[in-house]
Amino acid sequence: MRAVPAHAGGIRGYLLTGGRVVTPAGVLSPGWIRVAGTAIDAVGPGEPGEQRSSGLPVTRLSGHWVLPGFIDMHVHGGGGTSFTQGTAEDARHTADFHRRHGSTTIVASLVTAPLTDLDARAAMLAGLAREGVIAGLHLEGPFLSAARCGAQDPRHMIAPDVAAFERLHAAAAGQLRVITVAPELPGATALIKAAAQAGVIAAVGHTDATADITSAAVDAGASHATHLFNGMRPLHHREPGPAGALLDRDEVSCEVIADGVHVHNTAIRLVARACGPGRLVLVTDAMAAAGMPEGRYRLGSMQVDVARGVARLAAEAEPAAAGAGAGPAGAIAGSTATMAGVVRRAVAAGLPVTDVAAAASTTPARLLGLVERTGALRAGLHADLVVCDEEFGLRAVMRQGEWVGESP
Repeated sequence: MRAVPAHAGGIRGYLLTGGRVVTPAGVLSPGWIRVAGTAIDAVGPGEPGEQRSSGLPVTRLSGHWVLPGFIDMHVHGGGGTSFTQGTAEDARHTADFHRRHGSTTIVASLVTAPLTDLDARAAMLAGLAREGVIAGLHLEGPFLSAARCGAQDPRHMIAPDVAAFERLHAAAAGQLRVITVAPELPGATALIKAAAQAGVIAAVGHTDATADITSAAVDAGASHATHLFNGMRPLHHREPGPAGALLDRDEVSCEVIADGVHVHNTAIRLVARACGPGRLVLVTDAMAAAGMPEGRYRLGSMQVDVARGVARLAAEAEPAAAGAGAGPAGAIAGSTATMAGVVRRAVAAGLPVTDVAAAASTTPARLLGLVERTGALRAGLHADLVVCDEEFGLRAVMRQGEWVGESP
């Protein structure tokens, strides 16, 4: 069945019935959702009954899961384009690609680059954020450790500097949501404090810090972990490193790239138990190759080769300081994942569906200050939702009351 715009032909909404509706209070099986215009008008258990139907077109979703639209806090690209390079239209294409794969809200992530380049990218993306194409920006760099640079270019990494942060914050024109910092670098504490004071989430990532240094950064205002375990000093029982310190602090939210490449399923379960659904955040860290054939792509200034679904720095492009864990074929360079795939993998790893929905939607909405707009299937919020089959294969996406692509 073809998608029908929510307002076309006088239709003011939809009634979705018979699905397994995942709400903050639990799974309604079956449940129903009434959409009016761009918003969720009502949600309830069982069948809606004649009074609640109000003559709306009904879509039956028997056997399907209905989850809140996914919120990806860490994504660089997809569908052959990216936020890190190219034009505004390329960035729009990237956002559209991920919307079609379930991410109804997207934070565009940039990688390390010269400050002048970051200024220009931030200004361009800020315009798209004001239009509602994206929900803001994440600066993953340039204040990172060259010892843990992974697939980022160490030539452009600089020591944390408050003046440089203020310059980038100004270029983003109020749209900077997250900045990743290596807390062991000189000047990191002052930058973390400045970010927190400005209302920007200070995240710990691409770091060789000890647990004590990381904990001190949390004391200074750091409150988020950028792709936990990846790009970090490994956890050890005598030196827990950043991962151990971040997991140990209740005020810290932790990203996990649950794509089957970056983190083992056992580690996903361990993090989920340590964090609970209120602190775990599922992300893609996707780059331009997401949804594309094998071949060569770019992540910022770096050349990336994709084979069997894994993106790695091209051998001739790999920096000497790629850090521990870089294999002979190069460091892992972002992912080729979508949030639909990440959610399916997290469920397959054994996480409860309600916890997965929180980690993919509700918790990032809270962190980004969007809980009054999206992040849950609740009356009054945007009609942002994802329909999956029994095995959590993606079947349909709705954003603000409009089906993205085809309806279920």
